[in-house]
Amino acid sequence: MPFAKTGVLSIWLRTWAMPLVTTVAALMLYLRSAAPGITWAHQGADGAELLAAAITNGVPHPPGYPLYIPLLQIWLAVTAPLLTGADLAWRGTLLSALLAAGSVGVTVVTARHLVRSWPFGWLWSALAGLAWAISPLLWMQAIITEVYALHALLLALLGWAVLVHPRRLWYVVLLTALGVAHHLTFILLLPAAYYALWAQATDRRRLWPKLAGVFVLGSGLGALFYLRIPLVAGNGPPPINWGYADNWAGFWWLVSGAAYRGYLFASPAETIFSRVAAWAYTVTMQYSPVGLAVGLVGLADWDRQAPHLRNFSLLWVVPVSVYALVYYTRDSDIYLLAVAWIMALWLAVGLAVTVAWLSRQRVRRPRWVTVTCGGIVAIGLVVLAAWRWPAVALSGDSAARAFVAQAGAVLEPGSIVVTLNDRETFALWYGVWGSGELAARVPGIIAVNDSLYQFDWYRRLQGDLYPGIAGIDQSVDALIAANQGVRPIYFAQLPAAVPPEMLEPVGPLWRLKE
Repeated sequence: MPFAKTGVLSIWLRTWAMPLVTTVAALMLYLRSAAPGITWAHQGADGAELLAAAITNGVPHPPGYPLYIPLLQIWLAVTAPLLTGADLAWRGTLLSALLAAGSVGVTVVTARHLVRSWPFGWLWSALAGLAWAISPLLWMQAIITEVYALHALLLALLGWAVLVHPRRLWYVVLLTALGVAHHLTFILLLPAAYYALWAQATDRRRLWPKLAGVFVLGSGLGALFYLRIPLVAGNGPPPINWGYADNWAGFWWLVSGAAYRGYLFASPAETIFSRVAAWAYTVTMQYSPVGLAVGLVGLADWDRQAPHLRNFSLLWVVPVSVYALVYYTRDSDIYLLAVAWIMALWLAVGLAVTVAWLSRQRVRRPRWVTVTCGGIVAIGLVVLAAWRWPAVALSGDSAARAFVAQAGAVLEPGSIVVTLNDRETFALWYGVWGSGELAARVPGIIAVNDSLYQFDWYRRLQGDLYPGIAGIDQSVDALIAANQGVRPIYFAQLPAAVPPEMLEPVGPLWRLKE
């Protein structure tokens, strides 16, 4: 019997080939465009801190990321003997690339399930997965060391679990636990997920107690991950130790995001229209205006044929969109990753619906309509990726690495370096405690952050890390007053409290004159 007639090829393509091909294609794209080291691009300054926290077994910025940091530690330990000589930050970025590429494969599987009744569903799901791979929000996070590639994989897995395997509640328990342990905004997606389970149930009355149990058990298991924070906070302590959470006050400050509460609902009333416009622009540009239009065709089909999927979409999109609008920060659009993901599912359905409609319009060879449309979409994705490449790709990025190298060239042993912004702070932390290149080149560097001195835990931490340094547990002003003329003092930004004539530019820093 011919192989093609057995249906084995079709089943294999549907089950394994397309998810695997799209995953590998995405991974190759990410590796080719990845940042070669630490970077400040794509709001990626946090990557240097995350790597340093992983190396020192510390606690990064709120909420402490108790799932991501152990995962990063394991990854760095495994890849150390396999990628000898590879840059530490590049190895961290490789993890992001793998996680993001994994989300592409999961998206293809989920989309294939949703368009399984349409002709050539495997093709439309694969194209939708590739569109998700080159969406700017995902692509930018896939090529830097950051937490959002893992977030993208977890939200894709959550969608896959509730849409493809709604009867396997333990999948949702596990994903609820992992999502809560990773990023608390994951909770915003749970109403949509639980609604999808309820909408597809045959006995909905009996499902309510089970859903409550899923949430309680999943959240409880996720909360257990946070035990890592107090366990490591008092061990040493590690030099990167936000909240110094070996006590309840520090722990709650960290995991509740107290440092960032001021950004919530902080958007001035007169900026609301501009923020809505920015939201619309971000959403539109993920798949281009044409891709958005096709995606809305898919959503419209759900509105007519599958109202529960329409409702699921709204419950998925609205909470994270509202949060992105009311959380007034420069990078709040990253929370729209979840919106971009479900738009990929709409796109798959929209392609299937559109091509099926075209094939019915009195054409002699409907199959050629499919081939032509599929080819046009594929070429369009290649062109779109090429057009985005200059703005997204970081293969030539070197600003953050250059800052560390130039600082190392001018600093003196035993220097105190005062920073203010995240970029310079985290880059120096990486050089001192992450890669260790800066500490090896210039021994005894003491890096402090002026902004963090407002917190009691930070002053306590500095006092415990450097008990012999006068004024370090009080303030930057006290530190300067006690150590001027004793130790070299440098600033990453021009300090407002120091007269300009007392400073001299040295490389990327300013040195306090003695």
